[in-house]
Amino acid sequence: MSIRKMNNLRAVNKILVTLLGVSTVIGFSSVYACQDALNETNSASGTHDGFYYNFWKQTNQDMVQIECGAAGHFSVAWRNVYKWSGGKGWNPGSASRIVSYSGTFNSGFVRASRNSELSLFGWTQNPSVIYYIVESYGSYNPSNCSARKAYGSYQSDGATYDLVKCDYVGPSLGFPNPPSYYSVRNPPQPWGKVSGVITVKNHFDAWANLGLPLLGDHNYMILSAGGYDGAQLSSGNANLTIEDIAPSPSSSSSSSSSSSSTSSSSSSSSSSSSSSSSSSSSSSSSSASSGAGNGSAALAGSTDTATLLLMLLGLVSIKRRLPGTR
Repeated sequence: MSIRKMNNLRAVNKILVTLLGVSTVIGFSSVYACQDALNETNSASGTHDGFYYNFWKQTNQDMVQIECGAAGHFSVAWRNVYKWSGGKGWNPGSASRIVSYSGTFNSGFVRASRNSELSLFGWTQNPSVIYYIVESYGSYNPSNCSARKAYGSYQSDGATYDLVKCDYVGPSLGFPNPPSYYSVRNPPQPWGKVSGVITVKNHFDAWANLGLPLLGDHNYMILSAGGYDGAQLSSGNANLTIEDIAPSPSSSSSSSSSSSSTSSSSSSSSSSSSSSSSSSSSSSSSSASSGAGNGSAALAGSTDTATLLLMLLGLVSIKRRLPGTR
């Protein structure tokens, strides 16, 4: 099976875990939730210190060591892996997020010698679309699929990104198959020390301008590290911290409300003064006359979600029938 198909199945498996809540999923909320999350299971998801996490590996033999730190920090090391991916982020995701990340990725490794990927990964439902904003990769560009359509490049956050759409290619399942949208940083971030900002809306707008809108409801969004190698030789490491640096809508709303309130208060005060002045004038006039003798998503579309579930189950079944070769 090609690496591209392996990656498609990797994404599908992660989505399957999220949708079905299968027995291999671990859900925690304690501060030590992420520690060694994949030692006794092949998939783990939950929340940790205010962030959502999702980790997945292909086989029990894949060795992946995970540690979650405070807030958006996580570190991971993998050795002799067939396929794995995971990281921290948010559930649900949002096009309005501005994701800042920093740390190290594959420190000490030579890029050309390893298949590995660092990307902001997420997906939407109703309709279903998988998306990757790829910041770094190794010997294989993750957007190189057999049904690849390139749309040129564009600029975002001081970097150039190549825009690509990949469609699932394989045995017909009889169901709609979700496409994958890619924004691939070119050139990619170096291996070792990394840092950057991803304004998610820029990428969503770039895809939409090409006729590839993401109109569905958001599921999770994570900064994902990963490795894959058909000969089970992928090794690497990541030590990363993420945060959403977008202005808080509530703060903006609060500020606007405060300004409105101040304006309203000022207007009220002015009105009060005017009223007082008018009253005073009226009183004065009255006195004179008197002297003269006068008195402010849930997920919808269950049909589309059900279709996706059936499609995912079909893909997993296909994966079991295909040899795991590159």
